[in-house]
Amino acid sequence: MFKVAIIGTGGRSVCYAQAYKSIGDVAVVALADPDAEHRKAMATQAGLDGGYREYNDWRDLLREHGDLDGVVICTPNHLHADQAVPCLERGLPVALEKPLATTQSDCERILDAERAGGGRVLLGFVLRSTPFYATIHELIAAGAIGEVVSIQADELPGTGVTSIMNRSPWRRHAGQSGGSMLEKSCHDMDILNWMMGCRPVSLNSYGSTLIFRPDPARPRFCDECDEAPACKYYRQPALSTHEDKGEAALHRFIRENNRCIYNIDKDVADVQGICLEYESGAVANFMLNFHCMGPRAGRNFHAIGKRGRIWGNHAEHTVYHHDNRTGATTAHDTHGDGSGHGGGDLAHALLLRRMMQDAGYRPAQGADAGYLSAVMCFAADLSRAQRRRMNFAYGPAGRIALD
Repeated sequence: MFKVAIIGTGGRSVCYAQAYKSIGDVAVVALADPDAEHRKAMATQAGLDGGYREYNDWRDLLREHGDLDGVVICTPNHLHADQAVPCLERGLPVALEKPLATTQSDCERILDAERAGGGRVLLGFVLRSTPFYATIHELIAAGAIGEVVSIQADELPGTGVTSIMNRSPWRRHAGQSGGSMLEKSCHDMDILNWMMGCRPVSLNSYGSTLIFRPDPARPRFCDECDEAPACKYYRQPALSTHEDKGEAALHRFIRENNRCIYNIDKDVADVQGICLEYESGAVANFMLNFHCMGPRAGRNFHAIGKRGRIWGNHAEHTVYHHDNRTGATTAHDTHGDGSGHGGGDLAHALLLRRMMQDAGYRPAQGADAGYLSAVMCFAADLSRAQRRRMNFAYGPAGRIALD
């Protein structure tokens, strides 16, 4: 029986606990979270039936459990480095929710700890485990569209995810979340890198807070607003279809928060675009927009190669492939196992089990992939703020310098 501890018992921790309960040979032996109500709610939702110890402080957990086989970290982004480094220094495999960290120096601390201590990171790039993106990658790797020359990708969150980003106690503050691009779209940067099969060499980015600006015509609290019954962000915002398992938690959060999404204090962008150039010469465009409802909201992906095209919407569970040579268009069904994130949560969580079973296994979605993705987000925010092109210089030990 493998023994796992979970640090941080918010919503993302539930999928790990549920996965390990379902397979029977991984036991969650400890939970650490300063909020006892969070621990209780997580254990209830995951169906944990005892057999674990609870801690307010993750340091106490690590000190008292010297026999752990693995650790899951699902805490706010700015805490990742301080919590992951001691685990890696013990040589433990760590499932660390994305992003890797909120600063480049903290990302590099994690890389150094992994290499020095013998631990391994599984970063929370759950999208790689979804049938949708896995099918696209398989087609591209098999040469179905030939050499990729361009990719257009969008992340267009609906009302639920938008509410979480703009009203969360920590996500709405860039100092804790790293900003909206890092918090929401480091996933997407990783997917672009995975599909391109090479590294970015430069980018330009533009964006700002264009939608959820302070509005003196609206009150501070939703319950004081005459527009509340018609407001899509009031009380019952709908999560996108691939994340609907969190509806109850979202609605509880919105009720407790009860702050106007326009007038709540925040410093994160709600619209941002990136244009990337890759080592192959291929280009990618990415758009993040937090005000999207109706058909084709969510994540869209469109790759064009020299022999054809691949496209689809993640929430619609279908990937389309057009072959220029034959003129045929083929549809691939990508419905998954029903777990969250379009069928990726269960498969992703089980990769930590594989790491515990095989000391030589290093997942592709590890610390190095997380580092590159995070640096791309840092570069995008610098480009946006300074209105200039950012160039990537790859140095020794995988370090990246921005110019």
